[in-house]
Amino acid sequence: MAIIKSYLLLLGADQFLRERSFAGGKVIGNFEIWTAVKNAKYEYNAYFDFCINANPLNYEEIKNEIDYYKTLGYLPKAIVPLNDWTLKVANRLNQDYGLCYLEDKVVEACRNKHIMKALFESNHVQTPKSIRFNNIQQLERLVNDFNFPVVIKPIDFGGSGGVYLANNKKECIDAYIKSQETMNVYADAFQVSKNEFLIEEFIDSDDEVSVEVLCGHNFYEVITITEKYLSPRPWFTEMGHLVPSHRYRDPNIRQLAIQACKALGINRGVAHVEIKIKDNKLYVIEAAARPGGDAIMDLVETSYGINPYQLHISMYINNTNQPSLSFEPQKTSAIAFMKAKKGVISKINYPDVSKDIEIKRINLLKKVGDRVGNPENWSDREGLVQFNWLNLSTTKTFKHIQKANDLADKIFDCCDVENE
Repeated sequence: MAIIKSYLLLLGADQFLRERSFAGGKVIGNFEIWTAVKNAKYEYNAYFDFCINANPLNYEEIKNEIDYYKTLGYLPKAIVPLNDWTLKVANRLNQDYGLCYLEDKVVEACRNKHIMKALFESNHVQTPKSIRFNNIQQLERLVNDFNFPVVIKPIDFGGSGGVYLANNKKECIDAYIKSQETMNVYADAFQVSKNEFLIEEFIDSDDEVSVEVLCGHNFYEVITITEKYLSPRPWFTEMGHLVPSHRYRDPNIRQLAIQACKALGINRGVAHVEIKIKDNKLYVIEAAARPGGDAIMDLVETSYGINPYQLHISMYINNTNQPSLSFEPQKTSAIAFMKAKKGVISKINYPDVSKDIEIKRINLLKKVGDRVGNPENWSDREGLVQFNWLNLSTTKTFKHIQKANDLADKIFDCCDVENE
């Protein structure tokens, strides 16, 4: 049968806070925008032109669906990963169908933090010292090579899952055990390693940014720099983001982010680079060959008037043409995640915020009866608040964090629970 329709298959596009990827893909050309949804008949996402019935992390399921719809006259123009978990699957499928893809070694480097750090070091990209281990005996030996505090983290997970700060040898072992427990819960679902971890030098600073870099064939361009806000130690959950950071013109941050992308060989799409700042020194913590999460792309779109997903997807069609765009912010956009008091949610209130023009939206992520614990990872947020304001920040501001905290106190009534 003759091909009658081309489509863009966006893997991970139906993930919460990545909804604007549909709008980004829709303006690229005359393509339908498809995504993959497990059990699609019951979980169909009608924002998209079509949902194939496949787990977005399952190569065989997606390939079977692509091949079936090919017999009906549909062929993918590009298969685009939008999160870490879909990188390998998308890359393999793109190779199968003669489409654009990243080199396998690039994808592996962007998923395996041990390989990533080795490439940073060999390419003179400043990064915290780290060593891989997979059991307590190795960890007990390795702690002697580090000054405390240190960070224990899984080698290929994300969302701050399993990442803990340790101030002494005992805390190190405890952190490893907790990290292992986290991976036992999530590793199979996300198809990542349960047994490989890093011990890493801790950069003792609360100043952290992420940098969105547009990567193409022989060109790299920084879109923006985002100010990041983390939960209290010993956790590293991201509790807020602000676009643009007051550091958004900093040439050293911009250049280091580009160096990190080059070191990993990323030459297609929007990359997300996380950088810590201490005593005017910069350290790359991690980099990823996909757009930032937590609605950072939505913040960029609001602030700059440019949908970064459009840029990311377009690089999977043709990465040789550098877009002639000016990345200049027009306003500030921010998101903050609500944290309720520990206990069990007994009541949810809805205070009137209709007159607050700075609040764009509020999403509640928990319900009555849910338990509220420590902010250990992305799953420990009770809600989010997205803000806009007209002026650009000249210093680090906590305005959005404070407002979200105030709202959390008003919205969530929690009762104490014994041993909580």
